[in-house]
Amino acid sequence: MNKAMKNHLYAGIIFAVTLALDIVTKQLVVANIHLHERIDVAGSFIQLTLLYNQGGLFGIMQGYQLFFLAVSMVVLGLLVVYYVIEKNKSPLFCYSMALIMAGAIGNILDRLLRKPGVVDFIYIGSDDFFRWPAFNVADAVIVAGAILLLIFYYIEEKKRKATEKAGQ
Repeated sequence: MNKAMKNHLYAGIIFAVTLALDIVTKQLVVANIHLHERIDVAGSFIQLTLLYNQGGLFGIMQGYQLFFLAVSMVVLGLLVVYYVIEKNKSPLFCYSMALIMAGAIGNILDRLLRKPGVVDFIYIGSDDFFRWPAFNVADAVIVAGAILLLIFYYIEEKKRKATEKAGQ
């Protein structure tokens, strides 16, 4: 198996495992936690809860679930096209895109299949100081994938500049 095929295979595994983890954790939360109930995991700093997000990132624009569904599907389509046309499919690029696409599909599935909204359940922070808005595995892997994609772009830009400098 050549290097490119291995990158795609490992990206596919990352995609499948991540999407499965998102789906399973949401199912477990829905089945075992009551709406707005908080369960301490690491003191009260990390809690599990059950919230339904009918808006966008961090709960903005509540009630616009169809809008965010449409936007998510368009963005996912663009990501797939970008993955196909990108010439430099390094492992970092493939893995970051797998994370982003798995997270996007996880939240799209919630928007399509869960009438109340996207299941958010990870609650981090302090009620006395600052508590991050609740999120889920899909949200976390989208952010992680985006950070990895930025690192990929940074590395590629450094390579490009080094090549230009060497060619002068």
